[in-house]
Amino acid sequence: MAKISGLGHIGIASLSLAALMMSACTTVPVPQGEYPTRGPVVERPPTEPVVTPNPTGTETPKEEKEVEVKNPQGTGDADPDITPEQPTFETGDYFNNRDGLTPPHMAGRDIKRMALLLPFSSKSARLREEADSMLKAAELAVFNRDDSDVLLMALDTRGTSDGARSATRSAIKSGADVILGPILAGSVKASAREARRSNTPLIAFSTDQTVAGNGTYLLSFPPEAEVKRIVDYVATTGTTRFAYIGPQSEYGRRVKGEYESAIKSNSGEVTASEIYDGRDISVMQEPAKRLAEFHRQGEIAAKANGGMTPMSYEAILLPEGGTALRSLAPLFPYYDVDPAKVQFLGTGLWKNDETVREPALNGGIFAAADQDAKQPFLDNYDRTYGDDASRLASLAYDAVAVGAYVADGDPRGRMARAEDPNGFYGVDGLVRFNANGTPDRGLAVYQIKNGRFVIVDPAPKTVVGPS
Repeated sequence: MAKISGLGHIGIASLSLAALMMSACTTVPVPQGEYPTRGPVVERPPTEPVVTPNPTGTETPKEEKEVEVKNPQGTGDADPDITPEQPTFETGDYFNNRDGLTPPHMAGRDIKRMALLLPFSSKSARLREEADSMLKAAELAVFNRDDSDVLLMALDTRGTSDGARSATRSAIKSGADVILGPILAGSVKASAREARRSNTPLIAFSTDQTVAGNGTYLLSFPPEAEVKRIVDYVATTGTTRFAYIGPQSEYGRRVKGEYESAIKSNSGEVTASEIYDGRDISVMQEPAKRLAEFHRQGEIAAKANGGMTPMSYEAILLPEGGTALRSLAPLFPYYDVDPAKVQFLGTGLWKNDETVREPALNGGIFAAADQDAKQPFLDNYDRTYGDDASRLASLAYDAVAVGAYVADGDPRGRMARAEDPNGFYGVDGLVRFNANGTPDRGLAVYQIKNGRFVIVDPAPKTVVGPS
């Protein structure tokens, strides 16, 4: 396998339903410990069915809660009461031929067993739909591989910590080399604790960076990465004075913390900051008015000083999306802050069609994954399943290729392979895992120009600089 990220097989091959039907897709029930099996993957992915080299598109997984964002920064500390088990491995032609679930037609192969932990039976319909789409994307990734060497086991976490813990135990008993998922921060913490007992890497989908570390890696798009990317970009234009206005929420606190840190690392300063509690325009007006007045006073001082006094701020971050963003942004022109003079900054929440229709945001910039690079995957998914991929489906697709690379070789080197400084390049672009399990994402910088999103600084395709 090409080392360049282990995602060499992530190239999006053209698929047709006819081709899918022609190939055999095997689903094998996994021996269950304390966690009950709910049926084969072809219907509703249970606790552990196994999907081998080819999806059929007939499964319907279900559950878990939307990605929760909690505290920014930090990684999970090791559990002092856990002493990792030292698994034994058979010697022979392959590292991965030890005991574990093995369908008859894969006997003797260098099997890479991967468990996909998702909330198929969550109480949340939205999570069930997300899990269904993610499983389909993962199966698509297995089918697209050049080698028929991946055994995919789908397990139901039910969207709970207890469910995630039981599913993880079942995965390890079935010989999983790598665990993909879960989604929710609480479920990731529960799974990670079990996975560490056997030194099994966990590639999870939560955006909460506090659950990363000690063998748990986050294949996600945390808002911190978006904020750092946009601040780094704006700093190259000579901007040094920044303002902030955002919500009193966990997301807002995470974004604000990273914003201040990134500005400081670029030798800039936050000259003004406002926080509001709620998402209604009524709670945004006074904070926006104070920031506007601060800016106006700076202009007055500069004019009196012959233009020698710097602006109160040259850029301002508005970490909102949807209706809240369209309520907040127009307040600044209304209070005489000219978007042509002050650079409006955003996060990935800006990446929706509603944003481009707001005149106050014309010229605004934000960081997000390169949508053009992702489009072939979205088209392929649509052709295969006749439906749109969910928001997190592409993460599951990439996770299969990353997991296969991590599982390929001496088990003692799995953590080192996960932290490969070259990173991985997939349908969501470049990602590299730091030693603390958090992701460095290759993001593009977008600008809103006349009702369109335009890339003004492309996402990197290779890693630059040390990890």
